Amino acid sequence: MKNEESTQSRRQPRQERSRQTVEAVLDAVPRVLKRHGAGAVTTNRIAEVAGVSIGSLYQYFPDKQAIFNALHERHVEDVKHRMERAVAQCASSTIGEFAACLVEGLADAHIVEPELHEMISAAVPASSLGFKEALQMAFELVIPSPEAGTSRPPAGDRMLFVLPHLVEALVHAVPQARPPFTVDRAKGEVIRTVLHYLDRP
Repeated sequence: MKNEESTQSRRQPRQERSRQTVEAVLDAVPRVLKRHGAGAVTTNRIAEVAGVSIGSLYQYFPDKQAIFNALHERHVEDVKHRMERAVAQCASSTIGEFAACLVEGLADAHIVEPELHEMISAAVPASSLGFKEALQMAFELVIPSPEAGTSRPPAGDRMLFVLPHLVEALVHAVPQARPPFTVDRAKGEVIRTVLHYLDRP
């Protein structure tokens, strides 16, 4: 599997039918993965499961890497929406309550189709970078800088460094939990670990 990003630009769908074709292709990838495994995720098999011709697929995705990139972009948008909801619901709460709310939503996003997330992470090496940057921005909203007119807590700079890296690593590990250590228990442990860090003097 190539790790490089596609060197060809992807045609952007403008009409509803074109958007439906793109969505059908992207939705077909997890179905292929579940039915046949990662080795069967080829453009031909994706087109077959999506119900489109291989020519139609190549109109929008010049190669398989372009499909992985698009799946990553869609995942990033989902993650951003979950962060926005956490900010809207919990930004006025304590930093601990906000962190628990944020981790809960992000862990739930990664529990769905974990094999797909693992494959995308392998195909798009820089995938975690955007996640960390989004986390940084989210935590900055509840740990305001002095420029925002408030005083940052003495440990604010340390927290803004540690929390994005800590949450990113642990949230991505949740889907890897194996019995008897369930995914729900793993999610709980992540929340407890983050809260334990925040409870330190």
